[in-house]
Amino acid sequence: MASLVNTSTLEIVRSVNTPEYPAPWTVVSEANAATWSAIQQKYRKWVTDHVEEMSAGEKTAADAALLSAARDAAAAQLQQVEDIQRAFMLQVLDEFNLHAEKINAILTAIDNGATLAQVKSGIAAIVDYPARTEAQLRTAIRNKLGT
Repeated sequence: MASLVNTSTLEIVRSVNTPEYPAPWTVVSEANAATWSAIQQKYRKWVTDHVEEMSAGEKTAADAALLSAARDAAAAQLQQVEDIQRAFMLQVLDEFNLHAEKINAILTAIDNGATLAQVKSGIAAIVDYPARTEAQLRTAIRNKLGT
C-alpha cells in the first residue's frame, strides 16, 4: 500500500494498491501525501517531481477561470431546448416585448396627438394588456419547451 499523486489532475490517494493506478499516477511518500492533501486540489500545481501550492496570483487566476467556466456553462444551459430555465427565459422575453409594444403604442399616440384630446383618444384606442394567471404562465412555459 502506498500513497499516489496523479500528475495531471493532482488528485492524491493514500494507502492504495499501486498496480491499480497506472501512469500518470506517481508514488509519493506518506509525509508528502499528508502535506499535499492539506492544499485544496484546485490550488495545487505539479513542479518537476512534487506538488506545490499556487501563489496568490495563481489562485486568483485559477478562481477567475473556474468562475468564467461556470458562467459559460450556465449561459450554455439556456440554449438547451428542453431546459425549463430556457423556456422560462423565452416566456419572460415575450412578456417584456409585449410590454415594450404597449409602451411604444402609448408613445406613438402621444407623438401623433396635436391636442390633449387627440392624445387621450389615441391612448384610449390602445387595447389593455391582460393580466396573466399562474396557470397561463405554466402553460406558456410548457409550450416553449422543445422550441
